[in-house]
Amino acid sequence: MRIMKLTLAAFAALLSMGAVASAADLGRGSYKDEPILAPVATWAGFYIGGNAGAAFFDEDDNNGGDDSDDRDDSDDSDDTIFIGGVHVGYNRQAGNIVYGIEADVNFADDIDYLASVRARLGFTYQSALIYATAGYAFGEDDVTEVDGFVGGVGFEKKLRENVSVGLEGLYYALEADENVIGDDEVDFFTVRARLTFHMNRHEEALK
Repeated sequence: MRIMKLTLAAFAALLSMGAVASAADLGRGSYKDEPILAPVATWAGFYIGGNAGAAFFDEDDNNGGDDSDDRDDSDDSDDTIFIGGVHVGYNRQAGNIVYGIEADVNFADDIDYLASVRARLGFTYQSALIYATAGYAFGEDDVTEVDGFVGGVGFEKKLRENVSVGLEGLYYALEADENVIGDDEVDFFTVRARLTFHMNRHEEALK
């Protein structure tokens, strides 16, 4: 319940900030004598892409010495695995403020899938975009179903109008299905590189 409240609060905060930014931009546009800074790059519209990177698990924190977990808990050091998948989303743009929603699904060894639905809010300058993101994550492996909060930050840069590359770091705070292995918590970080194709039109961000 605590995880769901945190997720909903993060969604509401990011989306409300985006709405305020959009309203402020429209207000500035009503004064014709005031110059409006139009960003060089356009981020508005739908996009789709792929990502690949690493997930970092703390074995000591996540296993808790529970023999029902099929992971090897004899080593208290961090466990790092490769993770990769696809993402799709939609952005709105108001001046230099970019906000929207993104969904992704990723796969790794011993993980059937790890998915999330997240709000995003960022600032663009020239061909670069820096953003914060937060939302709801869920996943499954051979013995465990998990869900909970995910949040982080990212950076993207346009190589051309419809192609960007980026780097994103996310923190997952998940809880296991109590019907499977009890109330165990699963916390970990991911860092992944992104390649994204944008299906936008230049004039869409300048409305």
